[in-house]
Amino acid sequence: MPMAKLRKVKLSYDTTGNGFPIVFVSGLGVDKMCWIYQVPDFQQHFKMIVFDNRGIGKSQGSIGPYSIKMMADDVAELLTYLEIKKAHVVGTSMGGMIAQELAINYPEIVEKLVLCSTFAKPYNIIELMTKGIREFVNEEVKNIFNFNPKRILFEELFNYLLLQIFSESYIKENRPIIEKTLREYLSNITYAETFIKQLTAIHKHNTLDRLNQISAETLVLTGTHDKLVPHECSDTLAKRIPNSHLLKIDRGEHGMHFENPEQFNKIVIDYLSSDKIEKYSPPVS
Repeated sequence: MPMAKLRKVKLSYDTTGNGFPIVFVSGLGVDKMCWIYQVPDFQQHFKMIVFDNRGIGKSQGSIGPYSIKMMADDVAELLTYLEIKKAHVVGTSMGGMIAQELAINYPEIVEKLVLCSTFAKPYNIIELMTKGIREFVNEEVKNIFNFNPKRILFEELFNYLLLQIFSESYIKENRPIIEKTLREYLSNITYAETFIKQLTAIHKHNTLDRLNQISAETLVLTGTHDKLVPHECSDTLAKRIPNSHLLKIDRGEHGMHFENPEQFNKIVIDYLSSDKIEKYSPPVS
């Protein structure tokens, strides 16, 4: 597994395909395998880069708190390490937050930007997480960032999050692979710590007053059935990013790139391959 030695951490990454570079940025608690259903299609059109965020998967973690800006710096350093001067950037959920910071702080790197199932500033994430996992954890859940990671029952937490990310039918049909993946995550002794660090970084994320600094043409993509990040959050992104286009997928879930990859892949590939948004027609939901 290739490792990129950055200034402070080593990141695990993979590249495949040829053409213009495109980097995919993963969300909360997941590694680069979350893009597995994008590989077959995107590698036919682009040089595809996937990686594990710091502290996740095979990537090295670091002491102290994480921030979204810190993880965006990692992406910029990774592209420099790979001698890539410019790339399309696709980020989902927390990955979309990292992509925002990347586009704001490193505008010269980002060609086109795709922000999926994400937000500029936490809305009611504390209340949402609290409501869903209150019955599984200590009452300190009301102040989630005072958690001792060892006291969280992560299996129950993940079961709750899965219901927010995927439809119930998808979870039922794919339960074996979901459970296998969950066991692999929980077998990593540093995973709980990294998860909390990422969650804290999400809580502190705020690009609301800086979105107008994003110069890259941007596709804001959301699903009308996203239970974790309401699609109204994408309205804010699209209104504040100067050269942006908003597309809402009817009945789309938070994990649409994983649950319905054919639709997701077509939309994003067509968008990135077109000079203008009007040149492609999204598939009918």
